[in-house]
Amino acid sequence: MAYSKELVSQLGDFLKSAGITAAFEERDGHALFSIRMKLRCKLQTAQMIILVRDDHFAALTTLPLAADENHRLAMAEFLTRINWGMRNGNFEMSMDTGEIRFKTYVHVGAQPLDPAAARLATLLPFLMIDRFGDALLEVLFGFKSPREAFESLPVR
Repeated sequence: MAYSKELVSQLGDFLKSAGITAAFEERDGHALFSIRMKLRCKLQTAQMIILVRDDHFAALTTLPLAADENHRLAMAEFLTRINWGMRNGNFEMSMDTGEIRFKTYVHVGAQPLDPAAARLATLLPFLMIDRFGDALLEVLFGFKSPREAFESLPVR
């Protein structure tokens, strides 16, 4: 699939101006930025891949752990609870592999990249993983039910 070289340039400039270190690569006709971020929660780190297309980009931020088969339904319930009412981005999980990630999407169209939209799309995933990471681990390891973990979160 083709991608916008102009959008890649604008996104690269934004990341650099924001002080975000990102590796760039072109793979199979796709443009990818890769960012690893240190977190404050017990997960400690997360990896973001930004996929750039013709008129949009998506930031997919994966956790370093996956849900095992015995905890996927509980994790799906927990993610549904935290996603409810979330205005930007969302958590998702593969029911086949247990991979958990936070996804954001920005449609740019023919316009120049809006720095505020780029900032939200690239920083929000790390903030959300930091905010929910410890409770997520409690569900992932079976220490709390999805409801208990959700209700133990600070004011939502």
